[in-house]
Amino acid sequence: MIRPAKHSDVPRLVELAILLHSTSDYSTMAFCPEKTGAFFHELINGQGVIFVAEVDDVVVGGMAGGVIDQWFSHDLIAYDYSLFVEPSKRNGVLAVRLIQTFKEWARIKGAKQIHMGIGTGVNVESTTRLYESQGLRKIGPLLMMEI
Repeated sequence: MIRPAKHSDVPRLVELAILLHSTSDYSTMAFCPEKTGAFFHELINGQGVIFVAEVDDVVVGGMAGGVIDQWFSHDLIAYDYSLFVEPSKRNGVLAVRLIQTFKEWARIKGAKQIHMGIGTGVNVESTTRLYESQGLRKIGPLLMMEI
């Protein structure tokens, strides 16, 4: 089941964020559970959105995002902060449902475009195929370096 996140979901979402962080290119950076939880509360309070995926009443994944006006226009774009499903539940269906729910939310919010990226360095090819299967298209790479 996909549903909007509730404040009571935040501890579980932080657990999932720790797992994502530890398995991604972000693992070289410090992780602050308190800051992460506070950010999730802000999104739930309307500064963006979080949708969660539940299996047997347990949150096993989620998608966080927001909407902002483009820097050169009043047109709105929706963007993702993160899409994550715990590895044991990755069969494609939950991620697709999270993306579809996010796309509908973005449409309702008046976004003209959706921008999603893969900044974790994890499963880049398969995640790209997933995003393309949901109607997104490649517009350019995302590059990073340690300093």
